[in-house]
Amino acid sequence: MTRPASAPIDPRPNLYGMSRVELESFLEAQGGPRYHGDQVFRWLYARRRFDPNAFTDLPKALRARLSRSARVDVPTISARVTAEDGTVKYGVSLPGGGTVETVFMVQRDRVTLCASSQVGCALMCGFCLTARMGLIRHLSAGEIVGQIALIQEDQRLGDRPFNIVFMGMGEPLHNYEGVIAAVRLLVDPAGFALAKRRITISTSGLAPAIERLAAEPVRPRLAVSLNATTDAVRDRIMPVNRKYKIARLLTACRQFARATGEKVTFEYVLLAGVNDTDADVLRLAKLLRANPAKLNLIPFNEVPGWLPYRAPERERVVAIRDQLLALGLPVSIRYSRGATARAACGQLAVLSETAAPSLPPSREVSQ
Repeated sequence: MTRPASAPIDPRPNLYGMSRVELESFLEAQGGPRYHGDQVFRWLYARRRFDPNAFTDLPKALRARLSRSARVDVPTISARVTAEDGTVKYGVSLPGGGTVETVFMVQRDRVTLCASSQVGCALMCGFCLTARMGLIRHLSAGEIVGQIALIQEDQRLGDRPFNIVFMGMGEPLHNYEGVIAAVRLLVDPAGFALAKRRITISTSGLAPAIERLAAEPVRPRLAVSLNATTDAVRDRIMPVNRKYKIARLLTACRQFARATGEKVTFEYVLLAGVNDTDADVLRLAKLLRANPAKLNLIPFNEVPGWLPYRAPERERVVAIRDQLLALGLPVSIRYSRGATARAACGQLAVLSETAAPSLPPSREVSQ
């Protein structure tokens, strides 16, 4: 799975990331019957074989044509850091250029892979380190599922069940087409064969994309990063709120829940002195009681010198949870893993340690 870092861009189409239908069309164009596309699909995503000459159920002449006319270019591991709690953060080099970070976590017996969907991010949330990169580009479907394949192989997961959360670098619903194409590959029985309930997309609040997601035939679970109880505060810490206010976002979430019959998970990153007051607790309960939802409280993961916030004291976090439970809201505390490797929620970014830690200029995100 290695390739020279300085290798020139190969103009041949990349088979890795193509859907079953795309592979069928491509194989047909190469002079083979369409069913060979299904065979190649299995080699790529179920068997993880990337040399067309190894596709032994294809005729030799077709294998040779594939080797000449196409490539199978997959992401590669460029770095690996292990945190004190066993969480592993990977630097992943991408075929299309650039690097993202992907995280492997184990809590009790639960295995979770945290995948990235963009190099950088355009949404500029003030408590997220990825925002310091700005948006560089979207990932392709192959670059997204390639992260999963890499970690499966490196961690020797075999048939062990695992979950995927799109909570890494980037806003998944900003790269809507790439992420949904990746989800289809992940749940395909002839590919990764994951249950869709094991995949969660986390969004900062692109309301129209949430409504669009509700209509998808293959649909993962949804988590929404709320993080404030007033528009004034959310405008400041999450600029996406200037376009989609809290009321608009919650309307989209209710529509998602009605259309799908599924609960939405709301995430609330606790920032000391910003969104953790008693008044915030009361407003949060009022906002979410009307939604079929559950709430995760996430103490802020600090990055000194880069992000200007701090987490509330542990006693305050527990008190907020208890207040919300008393107000009838299903809530739990999610303490992030991997902080000592800068692999926790909000800490992923590919940055020079000497780079200026200011936010990039605002960029319009159309959805």
